[in-house]
Amino acid sequence: MTTKLERFTLKAREEPQTRFTALMGLLGDPDGLRESFGRQDGRKAPGIDGVTKADYAEGVQARLEDLSARIRRLGYRPQPARRTYIPKGDGRMRPLGVPAFEDRLVQDRLSLILQAIWEPEFRNCSFGFRPGRSAHDALRRVAEVITNERTQWVVEADIKGFFDHVSHAHLLRFLEHRIGDPNLLRIIRRFLKAGIMEDGAFTAGVEGTPQGGLVSPVLSNIYLHYVLDLWFEERFVRSCTGKAYLIRYADDYVACFEHEADARAFMAAMTERLAQFDLEVEPSKTALLAFGSAMLGRRRVEYEGPRTFSFLGFTHYVGRSRRGRFVVGRKSDGKRVRKQLTALNARLRAMRAQGGNAMVAFLARHLRGHIQYYGVSGNSRWVSSYVYFATGLLFKWLNRRSQKRSLTWKQFDAYLRRWLPRARIVHDLYPVPWWKTQTGSRMV
Repeated sequence: MTTKLERFTLKAREEPQTRFTALMGLLGDPDGLRESFGRQDGRKAPGIDGVTKADYAEGVQARLEDLSARIRRLGYRPQPARRTYIPKGDGRMRPLGVPAFEDRLVQDRLSLILQAIWEPEFRNCSFGFRPGRSAHDALRRVAEVITNERTQWVVEADIKGFFDHVSHAHLLRFLEHRIGDPNLLRIIRRFLKAGIMEDGAFTAGVEGTPQGGLVSPVLSNIYLHYVLDLWFEERFVRSCTGKAYLIRYADDYVACFEHEADARAFMAAMTERLAQFDLEVEPSKTALLAFGSAMLGRRRVEYEGPRTFSFLGFTHYVGRSRRGRFVVGRKSDGKRVRKQLTALNARLRAMRAQGGNAMVAFLARHLRGHIQYYGVSGNSRWVSSYVYFATGLLFKWLNRRSQKRSLTWKQFDAYLRRWLPRARIVHDLYPVPWWKTQTGSRMV
């Protein structure tokens, strides 16, 4: 981080109510743009201009000086993002907008400036796309609230097509709370209006922030900070008769309540609140369920309704510890795992021509990433199952590289399995029980 941005970040933290009126110098700083260039991944797909990091590196100093000059005189205009699609966990396709390389540099710089301004304001309930916070931190917080804060009712919710339906008018109004520089707001407006290019057809940006843009995560956090986080903690919680907590990761969130009446009131108030800002919940991913220590040991016939909820790729259920106490159980979401195995099967099949070494190296990287995310406490069985089935897929496609079977299980175990990672638990997400944290407790 440059010294200028460090001083700016410190000022933003010390003056939380200040409206900043001169930010274009930070955005167009040549040294800052060079740092943004260094942070870019050269393996990323190019935008509609076809320029990669290697291409831009030729004469990079002159390019950056020209970009800085265009930003300062407002001659810089973002190009439309290239539309592409990636599979989602439910079988549908998620649209992504791939920005041009030069736009990535400006977006990276812009996201750092916005992050410096709003990070001190963001609430502790927000975990997505924030420095020092991760999905595992959000999962740990969910378990802590449900276990130690008398939670008996949970509302799981997801905003329908959030990134595609962000209102530009509301977003710019939120940004004006802390930004008084009209030129920077004009640059942000240009990014929002840049539009999408798909199959040679241009679509103007009327609403939404394209997923894939480097500035979209912080803009989405700013939007939901005012729409959801502040509203929940400053207004809705005050009307609750019991404890109430919100845990949000991007547009996916969970609300935990002590009393059923508060949970049902939130369901109605949440729908009304989102509608005020041109948003709506996804019905298939939104539900109210009884979830807490009171549900431990209750039979299904005693309560009609869902008994599990999904959050960040994990299915949460009422579990029991070895000593018989209530715990929040987690396992990998079955639908997502099956989709991953299907995609892995197709990838290994397509890699047969690259050779066995490439197939083994790819699966090793894939399994390390899977274990790093899904290797959480209580999920060892599902992680082990995934490693087992993924290894079986590798064995199958190694033997189908020719008409003759060339590998037996004994040979596979002897020569290849040692190169593949073993299933293990990476993250301990069990919270410390409340009865172990009391004042004077010898268990602390």
